[in-house]
Amino acid sequence: MKNQISFMSGLFDTKALVPPVEHDRHFGEDLAKWLIVKSKGSEFVFHTPVKSADGWSESVTANGENFVLGFGIDDGTIGDDYAGWTITIDKPRGWKFFASKDSPSRGRLCDLIHNILRDERQIREVQWS
Repeated sequence: MKNQISFMSGLFDTKALVPPVEHDRHFGEDLAKWLIVKSKGSEFVFHTPVKSADGWSESVTANGENFVLGFGIDDGTIGDDYAGWTITIDKPRGWKFFASKDSPSRGRLCDLIHNILRDERQIREVQWS
C-alpha cells in the first residue's frame, strides 16, 4: 500500500529560520496550501493545514472517510533552491481498530496527489514508497 510520495521542487519555501531553530518545522505549510488550491473541484475536501510535531498536516475527507496528509522537507535539502519534499497519506483507524487502512477513496486520493504533482512542470522525480 502506498503511503508516502516524494518529489523534488523549487516551488516551496526552503529557507531556515534566522536565527536557526532546532527542529525547525515551518517547512511544508506553503506546500499544503498549494495542494488545497490544486485539488479544487475534486471529490475531496481539504481542511486548513495545522502545524504538527514534525511539519504540517491537514485533514482530508471524502465519502465519509477521513485522511491525514503530512507535509515535510528532506532535512538534507533545507536551504537548497531545489529541495526534496514528502507527502504522507494516513487513514486514522478510529474505533474500528482492525479496519483496513486501504479503501477506494484512499486510492483515488493517492491518484489525485500523484496527478497534481506530475502535471506541475517545476516538480520532478515523483516516487511512491
